Amino acid sequence: HIWHWRDWIVESLNQDKGYDRMLQEMLAGDELAPDDPSVIPATGYLARQYYLFNRTTWLDDTLEHTSKAFLGLTMNCVKCHAHKYDPIAHEDYYRLRAFFEPYQVRIDSVPGQTDTEQDGIPRAFDAHPELPTYLHVRGDDRNRDTSHVLEPGLPAILQSQPLAISPISLPPIAWRPSVRQHVIDDHLHAASDAIAGAEQKLKAAQQQLARVHTEKPQAPPAADDAAVFLEDDFSMSRPDLWETGDGEWSWQDGELIQRRTGAQRAFLRTRQQPPGDFEATLTFRTIGGERWKSVGLAWDVVGDNEKMVYLSAVSPGSKLQVSYKQNGNQVYPPNAAQQRPVELDRPYTMTIAVRNQLVNVALDGQHAIAFEIPLQREAGLIDLIAFDAAVRFDSLKITSLPLSRKMIPEGDSSAPITPELAAAAVKAAEADLHAAQLRPEAIRTAVAAERALADAARKTGEDGAQAAADNEDTTSPAVEAAIRTAAQAFRNYELAVAQARLANAELKPDDDKALAAARQAVEQAAKAVQHPDQKYFWLAASSKAAEGPDEKEDSLRASYPHISTGRRLALAQWMTNRQNPLVARVAVNHIWMRHFGQPLVDPVDDFGLRTKRPVQHQLLDWLAADLMEHDWSMKRVHRLIVTSQTWQRDSSAKDADPATVAADPTNQFYWRHLPVRMEAQVIRDSLLHLAGDLDLALGGPTIPAADESSRRRSLYFFHSHNEYNKLLSMFDDANVLECYRRSESVVPQQALTLENSKLALDAAEKITRRIEEKPGSLSDPAFVQAAFAFIL
Repeated sequence: HIWHWRDWIVESLNQDKGYDRMLQEMLAGDELAPDDPSVIPATGYLARQYYLFNRTTWLDDTLEHTSKAFLGLTMNCVKCHAHKYDPIAHEDYYRLRAFFEPYQVRIDSVPGQTDTEQDGIPRAFDAHPELPTYLHVRGDDRNRDTSHVLEPGLPAILQSQPLAISPISLPPIAWRPSVRQHVIDDHLHAASDAIAGAEQKLKAAQQQLARVHTEKPQAPPAADDAAVFLEDDFSMSRPDLWETGDGEWSWQDGELIQRRTGAQRAFLRTRQQPPGDFEATLTFRTIGGERWKSVGLAWDVVGDNEKMVYLSAVSPGSKLQVSYKQNGNQVYPPNAAQQRPVELDRPYTMTIAVRNQLVNVALDGQHAIAFEIPLQREAGLIDLIAFDAAVRFDSLKITSLPLSRKMIPEGDSSAPITPELAAAAVKAAEADLHAAQLRPEAIRTAVAAERALADAARKTGEDGAQAAADNEDTTSPAVEAAIRTAAQAFRNYELAVAQARLANAELKPDDDKALAAARQAVEQAAKAVQHPDQKYFWLAASSKAAEGPDEKEDSLRASYPHISTGRRLALAQWMTNRQNPLVARVAVNHIWMRHFGQPLVDPVDDFGLRTKRPVQHQLLDWLAADLMEHDWSMKRVHRLIVTSQTWQRDSSAKDADPATVAADPTNQFYWRHLPVRMEAQVIRDSLLHLAGDLDLALGGPTIPAADESSRRRSLYFFHSHNEYNKLLSMFDDANVLECYRRSESVVPQQALTLENSKLALDAAEKITRRIEEKPGSLSDPAFVQAAFAFIL
């Protein structure tokens, strides 16, 4: 959800927010304005560096880009030794790291959404104020000098005034986000929707039961038992049944686990060819994935050809899908898909019946899809697949399809049902409704408990707030009573949910494991009702990013500290202090480079002693002073530059004085305006704008890089090492990790890209029509002049 940070940048630039304020919000918005929802997304700057597997790598990236982007200093080498050129000691690197040592990343919910997996604000906060910083000998984080703790500090050459670091007492909505009003309203609204959905489900089940009782019963079909082709409970490895393909497979706790994620397929393949017509029942739980989280079964696997059914937890767009591949081309028919919510870590049972080309798919005993694949069958194998999904497989049974099995034709959504099954469905729907009706009370009592805890912490004052953060005050009678009431309501709700799951499990009596697990859950929930602890309904309002691959769920839901160290705010305020013009110099140097194609100080990320003194250093200082004197307004700097004679100079050297050309061949004194190539995004957006097709809508989630139909600004495309817009990539697109200065190239592939781009060709036709629509008859020279004016 890092796009929220991108939207904050756009909004801040449009508002002409001062650059000093932008920097402060990015580094310490959670300390500067902890209760302002328009500021918190700025700390996405710190969230973008998040790396699950190595905290040191994460902080190294944070230090590197904070130093380069804001201070124009290269600090990378100081991690291992003193700087080779600048007076920066080895220890200075870790004193700078100490500013960031306590911070961690979390995702806070947004209004209208309770699931932070769907949407949320990535933000920074001080999770571990007490965490010490040690010097890493020669940069090795395995060799720490623990003999003394390093306090936050700056290199002596930079510190012109003392740093004032003061801990900041946070308001309750910062450290206990569950008390935010929108969180409470959203949870109650979701509970109300759940009740309405359960009522509709019950009504439909009752109507179905009435309809079944009025239908004339049919004679049972003649027995023709299905032959078992494969049955595996995944309690252990079965190399006699399976050939192991790509993926990270293991057998653990009576389950088959596939752990590899990322946009690649993991699979197991049967060693024997299945019956032509078959029925497969697969039970599994998807537990994670980076994006797609797709799990399913493929059959007729021959070379690049296959037919497939999968369940995807992609967000947004989770679905059940029948698909097929022919000659390497994957086809996803829209009428073979069912959009449906898919939960992580919830057991699903998928039943696939195949007769000739007709496929019937049921999920958890309910018919979902009937589709006839428009390809002839092939004698192939069966694959158990996981695409970008960490998954636990519970069981798989494949049998020949009995002749008596009634198949539902494509387009028919009805499924055969018996009176017994219809009655059981009513019972399950009643149980679902009962659980849904208990949910609002569990939420309201949880809100009361959360508010009681927040009020108790507030009354302790700043001195006792941190102690309360470490050990919640649950001793006061009011707090104890609120927690006790909330815990009882929650246990009642949990019991009702367990009973509803049991009733739904009884709809699938063949699934012994699921039925046994549901019964055990009811027993445990019933005991908890009699002896509730202090656990109550979790008002999902925030989720802390894991600090390691082994961190448990309870840790991710723990309370946040009431106090922030104030370190990052002190650093940001020092950076933007008028006594420290370095930040302003670096900023105007970047702005200048964007207009002229060459910076005043080159390279832009190194203002150290190794870099040559700029020829125009007085101009740099004047611009930096002007920026600070006018509220750090970047729009003013842009306006100053583009209205200057310097920027408006001719770019041609054709009529230049030869003495000028000889004296300043690299244009250090800006006697002309060197041509500057358009950036990739500007090229695409200009084509769309001139064609009248550019969508000027602001903000929102990223657009898939491969979506060529989008007319949004190029800024909104998803951009990574693996996924990037191919048109933009040909025109010196931004580096994924950093973009202090883009390279410029002129290569034949760029012309060929525009020559063959559908977007460019369509835009050219529309641009031509718009020029030709201009009133009046133009001579050829006048038309050329008008066309140039229109394009420019």
